[in-house]
Amino acid sequence: MKTVLVINAGSSSIKYQLLNPETGEVLANGLVERIGLKEGNITHEAGKKEWTLELPIPNHAFGLKKVIELFDKYGPKLADANVVAVGHRVVQGGEKFSRPVIVNDQVIQDIKDLIPLAPLHNGANATGIEVAREIFPNIAHIAVFDTSFFHKLPKEVST
Repeated sequence: MKTVLVINAGSSSIKYQLLNPETGEVLANGLVERIGLKEGNITHEAGKKEWTLELPIPNHAFGLKKVIELFDKYGPKLADANVVAVGHRVVQGGEKFSRPVIVNDQVIQDIKDLIPLAPLHNGANATGIEVAREIFPNIAHIAVFDTSFFHKLPKEVST
């Protein structure tokens, strides 16, 4: 079975799911909350079980690395999950991105350039992508933009 890891690195949280793209079955999911505050927590669910870890989470990079540790400790182990792609939610794609794209260094820079349009989100989105690319360097990373929806609206509706 092939799986896809989906990451939504938000302004102060990270949501994630590991799923079977053919059936939509969610194999594991979780939430990292209160990033940057003194008291944070991570909830990881897999196989009808749930684990919660309470600790300070100074930044998104730390939080995502802890998520990977939870997969290794409680499962399913990502090294054995046949992850074929990592999907990333990005809030603001501006005029540049009207559909999902395969991430490369230029895409990350473009996401960072759009931070003024979504200051609470695009920086965290870019960090999540960068950390995930470090962890999974040989897997395709796909960015999906919230603003893609608006590219399809007729001009008279969008203005």
